[in-house]
Amino acid sequence: MPLDAPFSVLLKPLAFITAFHEVRPLNPAYVERLRQKVRAIGVKPYPLSVTPAGVLFGGRHRYEAFKGEGITECLMHISEPASLDREAIELNRASEDALPMTFVDYAEMVWRKQSVGATQKAIGDELGWSSQKTNDYANLKRIAPQAWGVISATLQASAEVERGDAADGKSATADFTEGLLRAIVQLTADQQLDLVQDLAGGRINKNKFKAQAEAYRTRNAIQGWVRDQLGDIDPEIVREAAAEVMRGAYDAEWVAFAEQGTGLAKLTRLVEAARARFAKKHSLILIHGDFHQEVEKLGDASVDAVITDPPYRISTDRVYRLASQADWNKNFGAWDNQPEGEFLTDIRRWADSFFRVMKPGASGFIFVGEPYLNIAQALFDAAGFEIKGSFFWCRSNPGTSVTKADFMPAMDYAIQLVKPGARRTFNYPGEPEAFNWFQSPICGGHERLKTPKGETLHPTQKPEAVIRHLMDLITLPGDLVLDGFMGTGTTGKVARDTGRRFVGIEQDTGFFGAAKARVEG
Repeated sequence: MPLDAPFSVLLKPLAFITAFHEVRPLNPAYVERLRQKVRAIGVKPYPLSVTPAGVLFGGRHRYEAFKGEGITECLMHISEPASLDREAIELNRASEDALPMTFVDYAEMVWRKQSVGATQKAIGDELGWSSQKTNDYANLKRIAPQAWGVISATLQASAEVERGDAADGKSATADFTEGLLRAIVQLTADQQLDLVQDLAGGRINKNKFKAQAEAYRTRNAIQGWVRDQLGDIDPEIVREAAAEVMRGAYDAEWVAFAEQGTGLAKLTRLVEAARARFAKKHSLILIHGDFHQEVEKLGDASVDAVITDPPYRISTDRVYRLASQADWNKNFGAWDNQPEGEFLTDIRRWADSFFRVMKPGASGFIFVGEPYLNIAQALFDAAGFEIKGSFFWCRSNPGTSVTKADFMPAMDYAIQLVKPGARRTFNYPGEPEAFNWFQSPICGGHERLKTPKGETLHPTQKPEAVIRHLMDLITLPGDLVLDGFMGTGTTGKVARDTGRRFVGIEQDTGFFGAAKARVEG
């Protein structure tokens, strides 16, 4: 091959080199080996590769050896390649005296380029690699730093053994390759470290490495499924179930499920046992927080029923100025006064969240304001529920109209729904005819919660009699009932009094405090 230009190989002082293009870290052991060779046989006529500006991009180990031995000048090939990295790789492959680059060097080169904004396509184009090869090296970044350190150190030691530098002359104990390590990129950091340490230490071979990596992937998938079923309410119970999975007793069942669609009888028993421990430990759970955030902590298909009274969006800022009494308005607060678009989006999110956490066959009653009854039914239907119809609470003492200009509302509306997939619980009342309405007075007396000033604490507190009627219809003792908008805790109190388990979520601090005292008292 001709030189790039006439006189491009020159004898120049080492001081001509003023900067280094780092392709990979220095290997001090290899520098020492080169120094020994220089002392033994002198300097071979292999030039260093340097740009006209004095940037060394090929032969860094030889440069350090020359410098360490007090050599002040050497042959240098002066050139300006389009890609210093690509040229360095080609020089390394062609040199008889260079420490061969490994996939660790290539991967770290890709990461370095990505860290300054280079795309995988740009990297592949520069280095002459296929998109798949570049992607494979980029994916190795998913290996945890501690495990990667073991891999890097092992390859470095292996290279020294292969070149005869190991004191005992033994061959390398580990055979890490980029292809082998693809098996662990999806594992946890601890799992990655365990595997690479075992392979580096000679405790397992490559076949065992791949088999154990596959077992870890299977168990991680099972753990994810178990966590989805159990949720995050009790981390200790979830950890116990996850630890049980890691024993490997459920691997075969999971593989058969994934490949053949068979059932998960053993895993279902594991989940049921965990839920039984949970039920024994937590019969009443009250959560202070935002519904959308907190409901995500509940497990998939973990709830037997939903009875809840979310905001109606019926508040207004209008003030009624009446001659015979104090000014009056119907503004319950920001929680009941969202813009309509946001409110409809929330209804969709409620529907999706309830559908996820309810068991197949679970029923629910969702109270809703009359203006949004049909819209809410459509949105819950779109989420996957079977809409059984509407339920009406008829107030026997609705009060009188303040303005005398409209009818006084005397009914509250609830959507009756079921999650398909299993037989539902519906305890048909003892009467010859069961109607979709229930009549009772509004809250009053000791049941109506008051502020210290004697004012009504919650404007839409439901009577216990209404909630008791609904709970009797769709649940059995021991069932888990969810109220995502707990308010002052009527559903929780009825659940406690009737032997049901309960999870309630409420974001308002005042309402939550009242509910806690009422349900746990």
